[in-house]
Amino acid sequence: MLARLVAVLCAVVLLAGVATVSYDYGARNHNPAALVGSGDATGKLDFLEEILHTLRADSVEAPKDDTLIDGAVEGLLGALDDPYARYYDEDAFDDLNAMLEGGFSGIGVVIEETPKGLVIVTVFEGTPARRAGLQEGERIVSVDGTPVAKYPTDVIVDRIKGEEGTEVTLGLAGGSEGRREVTLTRARIELPNVESRRLADGSGYVQMRQFTKGVADKVRSEVTLLLDDGAPGIVLDLRGNPGGLLGEAVDVASVFIEDGPIVEVRERGETTRSYTAKGDALEGVPLVVLVNKGSASASEIVAGAIQDSQRGLLVGQRTFGKGTVQTIHRLDAGGGVKYTTAKYFIPSGDSIEEVGVEPDRVVSGARKQLATARRELRELIAARSDGTG
Repeated sequence: MLARLVAVLCAVVLLAGVATVSYDYGARNHNPAALVGSGDATGKLDFLEEILHTLRADSVEAPKDDTLIDGAVEGLLGALDDPYARYYDEDAFDDLNAMLEGGFSGIGVVIEETPKGLVIVTVFEGTPARRAGLQEGERIVSVDGTPVAKYPTDVIVDRIKGEEGTEVTLGLAGGSEGRREVTLTRARIELPNVESRRLADGSGYVQMRQFTKGVADKVRSEVTLLLDDGAPGIVLDLRGNPGGLLGEAVDVASVFIEDGPIVEVRERGETTRSYTAKGDALEGVPLVVLVNKGSASASEIVAGAIQDSQRGLLVGQRTFGKGTVQTIHRLDAGGGVKYTTAKYFIPSGDSIEEVGVEPDRVVSGARKQLATARRELRELIAARSDGTG
């Protein structure tokens, strides 16, 4: 009866050992029996089990076991006072893992959990969300007429997802159009995580959509191809990139930064992990990085490291401001839990939590941002050519 609940409790109490940025997989196989048989935990779990048995035996309408367990799990995670803490059932956990591996399906948005609710941070081109006019920064307040404030993110996402060709109606708030409802037709979304091209002035342009497994190698490959093709500098576009895996963030920063600090992660008990550039960087390449309010977590680590090391120039808008680490732990009983385990700090020593990274050139509007980035890159290239940069 309590196997699943104990597994969740262990994952909440005992933190995993490997830190990542937006998400981290629990690195240790925790032993529920060790917790159950230690100290006060045994009595407390016996107390909880007594309540569960009493409710099953005597309540007027006998609740389902899954309903009781779900309620207990929600209570455990709610007691953390952690806005990012979530329990995922097996299907939702598989979906989360697929996202981190680079898969994506639904209406074509990337959403971010915040204390204010579920916020749209990226709307992809050519998707139902873009065609319907969804805006980055809007909050999802209802799905098919049902308010979602009290529901965990995985439940909301499950309600938004569905078979290709079916419809879903989202209630939105916080955008330029105020509170509104939009009906979208679901579709299969296939998006590359890295795209590159030569701009009209010959400069190289690399866009990153997410920090999924292997993306740093792809960025290095695309940048190298552009340089071999004659590009005199690179515009790295992190706008709307919600983040991902810490290792990939460090590796992407290391494509451009030869040495020095990239990020510091501070866990509970003041345990600190420092990550530095790995060497073999394309160090002399003029670089401009595009950011906006949809650039979060891993994107902010890369942007902050490049700015603090004076390796390149940042253009756009202040970034999202997510400076915490969430661990993802797979449960033996099925599914998984996610919860905050650390904070990270950019090389300056600053935390960007709820603050973000301020770009060197503040520019609004996607076209103006790119135009400014190209102009700034030309100036960097010129300075390098005449020996002043």
